[in-house]
Amino acid sequence: MTTFYEKEGVVKASANVASGTMTVQWDSLLDDKAIEECCEAQIEQVKKGIKVLLLDVATANGVPSQKRQDWFESYLFPNFSSLGLKASITILPKSALTKLASKKWVKNAGTFKFDSFEAGSLSDAQELARQL
Repeated sequence: MTTFYEKEGVVKASANVASGTMTVQWDSLLDDKAIEECCEAQIEQVKKGIKVLLLDVATANGVPSQKRQDWFESYLFPNFSSLGLKASITILPKSALTKLASKKWVKNAGTFKFDSFEAGSLSDAQELARQL
């Protein structure tokens, strides 16, 4: 695993070229600038051939702003789709508020050319990724 983006206390994103996956572990979804920067870095990983995103929000607090969620739909997801992302697997959060937000982006991502799944743990998500 190679870390490609990190902001202490907010997010750590790593890529595993051998498995074609990237794991993005969020601790806080309140830093709008970090969300944008990390998502741009994820797009770059997809350009390099990463096919599956493991989005770990299990312990994340907060939710992205509505403006950022709109940006996911108008910019991030279309880029993932056109660049060949195969699947996004969201590890469901423990926080009820964060879970509501994650359900929204999972639903909205489903309208693009990549599959969108949910998993109860990172290990479940990794197992699912191996099966794709």
